[in-house]
Amino acid sequence: MRTAWRWIAVACGALAFGTAMAAPAVPAYREFKDWIVGCDNVRACTLKAAPEKEGEATAALEIWRESGGTGELQATLWLASDFDPAQMRLDGKPLALKVAWTGKADGESHGLKQDEALRFVRAIANGRALQLTADAKGPAVPLDGLAAALLFADDVQGRVGNSTALGKAGGGAAGAVPNGPMAPVVRAAPTPPPLADAAGLAKAVRAAQGPLLKQRCDPQLKDFDGDEADPLTADEALVLLSCWRGAYQQAQLVLRVPRNAPARAVPVALPRPPGAPVPERADDAAVVSEGDYAPDTAILSSASKGRGIGDCGYAAQWAFDGKGFVPASYDYQRRCAGAPGDWLPLYRARVEKER
Repeated sequence: MRTAWRWIAVACGALAFGTAMAAPAVPAYREFKDWIVGCDNVRACTLKAAPEKEGEATAALEIWRESGGTGELQATLWLASDFDPAQMRLDGKPLALKVAWTGKADGESHGLKQDEALRFVRAIANGRALQLTADAKGPAVPLDGLAAALLFADDVQGRVGNSTALGKAGGGAAGAVPNGPMAPVVRAAPTPPPLADAAGLAKAVRAAQGPLLKQRCDPQLKDFDGDEADPLTADEALVLLSCWRGAYQQAQLVLRVPRNAPARAVPVALPRPPGAPVPERADDAAVVSEGDYAPDTAILSSASKGRGIGDCGYAAQWAFDGKGFVPASYDYQRRCAGAPGDWLPLYRARVEKER
């Protein structure tokens, strides 16, 4: 009986250990004090300094890493002033680290790759602030939360305790780090024949869809410069009609329309991309922000800035596969951190165009 209970205890312990070691699900977006992390569906992770306290950023640091033991690693620093690595300070003390930064001294972007990037990241992992000049009042990168962000990225990629870990490294061989999954493949539809009169079709759809527009869009909108019509198939068009307008962006209602029957237009309910937040009840799946459709690639794009300077928001793409729209990419950043730039990639598909 004691033996049986001992085996049961061992089995339960193994189960608990396996559960604890399970990598976090992806896509994943996390915030750790002054750092944010996004890991996409192929387990590539992007880490960015994004101060909790709002204000204009004086410098930015981004760490990007692919999955797998030999996955590419990059550390990229942006600052508006001249850059001399010898002047860098970690918590007020000189950062004694010999690495060769790429980029010109008077340029905005400076980078490190692979082993040099790994040494740099480990050197600053437990600091509080990275000063980029000898002047304590000069540009700096906050480091609070970086250690936790590194640990999360390592966990997503199965590196905890491995020699390749960004944070808590161990003796595990690089070959023990699993590769992430392959990006899903989306077959985009072939390029359809052009429309005979794209502007006329968009105008006809707007005239025929008055009740629908009144129900789903701003009835007071008078500016329709966002209207566009594009060929979708040999028999159909994709029509985007201006739906509402804000201070620095507009939205359009997406409609699938028979080329010769504007009155039969129907809204296209676009699927939520993996990693995107759960929509609010008032959100309309057929409305996109700053929408654009490219028939040559069969890609519908949308981008929404959280505020005017573009330091937060999302960008999404869908590919038309001949039947409907399939998510192709999704970038997202919830925190407005004061530095405009690329948002964190959370989803990627490989789009292959049919001919």
